[in-house]
Amino acid sequence: MFKTILNIPRRAKNAMYYSLCGLGAAFKKEEAIKLETIALVILIVVMCLVPWPLWKKFTLGGVYLLIPLAELMNSALEDVCDLVSPEYNEKIKHAKDKASAAVLMAMIIGCITLTILILID
Repeated sequence: MFKTILNIPRRAKNAMYYSLCGLGAAFKKEEAIKLETIALVILIVVMCLVPWPLWKKFTLGGVYLLIPLAELMNSALEDVCDLVSPEYNEKIKHAKDKASAAVLMAMIIGCITLTILILID
């Protein structure tokens, strides 16, 4: 057990490294990730200018992060599907479409959240 505790810093460093590699790969390959990053920067600037309470800003920022999260999962699934079956396959198409629908759902959740936050006074 003591050995496991001593390995925590190394494992955390490795996990961070692999996560940053994944973000870098997604940023290089996926146009949607680039657009969502630009949107995040715009959102941060707007949230700094809007006189909302901090809880509203954190809520909106946290919900917005669901979009790139879903996009990363979509991208990972597409990469695996393309590796498994490079040619057209109806089941692979359905899997990719479902992952894309998850991104759409995250966007809808973001819009609903923004609307509610605007209406709450």
